[in-house]
Amino acid sequence: MNGVRFYRDADLPFFELKLCDASYLCYKKHSHEEYSLGIVEHGKSSFWCEGKVTEVSPKTTVLIPPGLIHSCNPDRQGRWQYKMFFIEAGWMQRFLASKGIAVFNRPVVSDMTTLSAQRALHALLEPLAQQASPLEKEAGVMALFEQVVGSMEPVETCRKIIEVPKLKMIKDYLHNNYLKKITLEELETISGLNKFAIIRAFKEEFNIPPHTYQTLLRINYAKKLLRQNRQIVEVACEAGFYDQSHFHKVFKSHTGVTPEKYQRLK
Repeated sequence: MNGVRFYRDADLPFFELKLCDASYLCYKKHSHEEYSLGIVEHGKSSFWCEGKVTEVSPKTTVLIPPGLIHSCNPDRQGRWQYKMFFIEAGWMQRFLASKGIAVFNRPVVSDMTTLSAQRALHALLEPLAQQASPLEKEAGVMALFEQVVGSMEPVETCRKIIEVPKLKMIKDYLHNNYLKKITLEELETISGLNKFAIIRAFKEEFNIPPHTYQTLLRINYAKKLLRQNRQIVEVACEAGFYDQSHFHKVFKSHTGVTPEKYQRLK
């Protein structure tokens, strides 16, 4: 990749990803309506914010609240590569509130000091660039920001017992609608639970997140179709997968065999 490109997803209207890979690219002082999270991968730059300059090096994250005047000027020597996430202010504020973290009005600059932290961060980005469900993608966005704001001091909260029947309601909804394209907004509407609490609470109750449960249901349905000797491309489509390649990869990761091999087993 050379230059700048953007990634958007119609199912995640609150989110935009900017990918930059350029020898030299600088910006005038500006601000964003959204929260922005920058992850520097190569090169060094100077991050200016309201009169203060911070040197930013590879493996650094910068979280900037909306409306804050800032600029970033890279070192002219060598390649400059970074990812920038733009998150709708309302989404981010609800996310912070669900973690018991006060809304902040200053940038947060932190280092990914360990290789495991760097790998974990990149692993969270994978579903965003792949063919994944809206549930899985938004879960990845949440997990990404959980890691970034992990050093902030949260207010202790506890899950109420009343949430359990609501979580059961979500599970039943997924069970009855697993072939549909389901979003967290939809699960919030049918359950009454804050969508930023759903993934963690669901996982605590049922040991897997909602998108994984939906995928398991789709895989089980696909297995039934395969046992009927249906064409694999038809099975992939009917079971809700994007294409045969995506189906092949997910099916093998769950069963240990390819759809073709599973179908041949008698």
